[in-house]
Amino acid sequence: MRGLIEKDIRLTLIRKQTIVVFIAMALFMGVSMNGSFVVAYLTMLAMMIAIGTLSYDELDNGYAFLMTLPIDKKTYVKEKYLFTLGVSVIAWCIGAVLFCIVRVVQGNGGTAFAELPELMAIIPAMYMSGCILIPLQLKYGAEKSRIALFIIFGLIAVIIFGSTTLLSSMNIPVEGISASLDSISTAVVIPVLCALCIAAAFVSYLISTKIMNKKEF
Repeated sequence: MRGLIEKDIRLTLIRKQTIVVFIAMALFMGVSMNGSFVVAYLTMLAMMIAIGTLSYDELDNGYAFLMTLPIDKKTYVKEKYLFTLGVSVIAWCIGAVLFCIVRVVQGNGGTAFAELPELMAIIPAMYMSGCILIPLQLKYGAEKSRIALFIIFGLIAVIIFGSTTLLSSMNIPVEGISASLDSISTAVVIPVLCALCIAAAFVSYLISTKIMNKKEF
């Protein structure tokens, strides 16, 4: 697996100039907007770049070559999940440093460290999106998987909007529910998100392994 991780790191570093540009853009937008945007943006970007290595592996019968190495399909899938998580965590750390810099520039340096625990929720939230995207990309490829992901998120938005409308028509105070959710402590939210993330990753891993096992090279 170490060889697969090294391969993906090298594939990622091929686009190092693009990554530097994205970091510079994130820093600029973080200064002009909410500083926490830097953390979410870089974490999401890193997750997409990590999952994008699947497209590189698929090019020019890459899967057929990889399977000649002393690895199996299950190990390949496992490495993708671990690599995506590792890259996302590293990007979050970089984003957290930039966030602190932005807060200092804005004159709010004293509040930066107090806000970091809340921003930790970004990691499991983004990784759950990755757990949806990995099996989709393995099944349908890069372009079709993005369309499928937009459809899924669109359905989620419709469900949320429909639920809000239904609750309002039943005279149930949506604002009260929202306020109650906002009042939940970060010490509760993050463990719950992590538990959901672990469950989602496990189910997604099983689905991805099944998809990969059906592929013939």
